[in-house]
Amino acid sequence: MTKIIILSLFIFFRITIFSQEAKKTFTINGNVEGDYNGMIYIRSSALENINDSCLVVDKKFKFIGRLGESDKVSLTLKPTSTVDFFYLENSNIDMTVATTVFKNGTEDINDIEIKKVSGSKTNDFMTSIDEYQKKIEKSEFSKEEKNNKIYKKYFETVIENPEYPVLDLVLKKSKKSQFLSADQISDLMLVAPIKKKVEIEKIKDTLKIDNKTVLSKKLKIGKILENFSLPNQLGTPVSIENLRGKVVLINFWASWYKPSRKNNTALIEIYSKYKNKDFEIVSISIDTFGDNWTTAIDKDCLTWINLIEIGGWQGKVMNQFDIKGIPLNILLDKYGKINAVNSTGEMLLKKLDFLLK
Repeated sequence: MTKIIILSLFIFFRITIFSQEAKKTFTINGNVEGDYNGMIYIRSSALENINDSCLVVDKKFKFIGRLGESDKVSLTLKPTSTVDFFYLENSNIDMTVATTVFKNGTEDINDIEIKKVSGSKTNDFMTSIDEYQKKIEKSEFSKEEKNNKIYKKYFETVIENPEYPVLDLVLKKSKKSQFLSADQISDLMLVAPIKKKVEIEKIKDTLKIDNKTVLSKKLKIGKILENFSLPNQLGTPVSIENLRGKVVLINFWASWYKPSRKNNTALIEIYSKYKNKDFEIVSISIDTFGDNWTTAIDKDCLTWINLIEIGGWQGKVMNQFDIKGIPLNILLDKYGKINAVNSTGEMLLKKLDFLLK
């Protein structure tokens, strides 16, 4: 009996290991439109990663390999050929390519066009970014508005998909197609989960800060929060120290970031429940465009104290507390001491009930 159990466990672990290894490989099942039946070639910019070829048979081709990290790769046909690109990752991918032949003087050129790719989320993300950017660039928005919209698209894609090297691939794009400024790229690098740069917990709909490894020592539980002052919608400075005697929930957000807008709905319910019990919410926006901020305040019906960090990610308060992610909240007791950081849901309600008794 013991031998049977050991053998079963051995088989189980072998299957598990094989399954894990399989996830680290890619399989491309390709269909060809056209009369082409020669070799097809796949290469990545790093030749040591991918440099392979196979024969198209009955309008089909297949590649199996291993990729270190998602990357932009090329497909070509037998010389002389055009080239087309897509973003490859370790997954099962179905692809359709169209092939034709055209003349360049007396020479026949094999033309390849990737018509459809499914199974590569990296390709979906990057295609979405490229298509959105082209659309905005052709629009009648001002240069500043175009930049703001495209940056927003990059930002949301990067932080909502931390398991994919979106920013790495963005940085590899040519200068002609690179629409972001050096400062904006620097901002993205602060929040992107780049190896040897920043380690961020992966969750689906928001950027969560790990209290133990990322938050500044200035946000330590039990410590009195350092004072700061920021302007409200009227441009009047508001000091946090002036709110002593009330339980205060400070919320960092931005009008362009969907998870923080969604979080506003929950804050409205909390404010309605506790606003008459020595409780106040202070929302601090990191919007760099004031009109977007005030429009969002009105649209979301935020009736509490609203302040703006006009420096965005590089603003004085963001730097003062080394804040690298939103939404983020800081709960203060009536003495200005930090009671909790990033407390949400039932846990936040329990803390408020306790502090307001």
